[in-house]
Amino acid sequence: MRHIASNNCLISKIKDGLATAHFNRPEKLNAVHLEMCEDILESTKLWNEHAIVTILQGNGRAFSVGGDLKHVFNISQRKNDESNVSKVGHLGDEAKKAVYAMSSTKSILLTIMNGYTMGIGAGFGIHSHFRIATENTIFAMPECKVGIVPDGGCGLYFSKMPQNFGLYLGMSGEQIDGIKMAHLGIADFLIESSCLPEIEEEFEHAHFLRDKESIEEFLLQRYCKKNKTEFNVPKQFGNVLSLQSLPSIMSAMDAQFPQQAALIRKNSSFTVYAFYESFMKNKNSKLSLKDNLKMEQSILDKVVMRPDLVEGLKSLFVDRSYIPKFNPRTIEEVNLEEIQKCFEPCSRKLFDD
Repeated sequence: MRHIASNNCLISKIKDGLATAHFNRPEKLNAVHLEMCEDILESTKLWNEHAIVTILQGNGRAFSVGGDLKHVFNISQRKNDESNVSKVGHLGDEAKKAVYAMSSTKSILLTIMNGYTMGIGAGFGIHSHFRIATENTIFAMPECKVGIVPDGGCGLYFSKMPQNFGLYLGMSGEQIDGIKMAHLGIADFLIESSCLPEIEEEFEHAHFLRDKESIEEFLLQRYCKKNKTEFNVPKQFGNVLSLQSLPSIMSAMDAQFPQQAALIRKNSSFTVYAFYESFMKNKNSKLSLKDNLKMEQSILDKVVMRPDLVEGLKSLFVDRSYIPKFNPRTIEEVNLEEIQKCFEPCSRKLFDD
């Protein structure tokens, strides 16, 4: 059975209990908009009904580059009106519902993050049963670069990384490769991309690959090679990220790791601070994915009302200079009362329960 979702953004082929599915916006690097979220919700229901195992990847050079903010905003007119703000909020809500639907699918979900895997696209990739990275994978959460906050539940995984390295990834937006993903625990397998067609063919013909234990043993024994290069977070860097406040972290980073500090300070100070607070709530309270997504919804609702988002997008898509003039300019100038307001519950209901 071949199924093309209603908006042609996700194509599934289902046979003998196996669904092979592809995001289908290759010309946009599988950027996520409302129609794609609708197609994910539609397709997960199909997988649950007809597939024991689902393999999801992206057509083209990307798994998914994340939210299609250029599609949502009319950048050329340089507007920040309420209709644009509501579009971002609606896209955020639907994307979070899609992340949760994928994370809770009854079908055993394998995500192959071959190529760009960023933003909400990364959320789709890492909330599966088996997460595969390749030598082509470029993973990042660049939201703070444009004045929003990493979401899609990624903060939940980031809070579990060793040495608080996830805090740095979320604040800086730094790109990492598949090797680092595997060592940081956001990819289960590192497999050469040349093996992917063979793996898909094996799943199609080997009907014993329909349970988690068999799949894990198969991938480990047949395709996973020991990494020649290992990645460990430097102890001193981890110590800096473990200091008791964000200003103290940045002060120490400025002195000891100025290159990394500069990456963070280039971003929206307000959203960097908001991410720091959400990271600490995840780390200290051990939120469930659903509660984390609700928290992210509340934060997004507040930050899209700020001028930083439009400033970041203008700089990226219109001026093409990426020299945004965020306000406030520095982390030390951020109003903490405004940060705390970001965590006030959203009036819209994200889930039924």
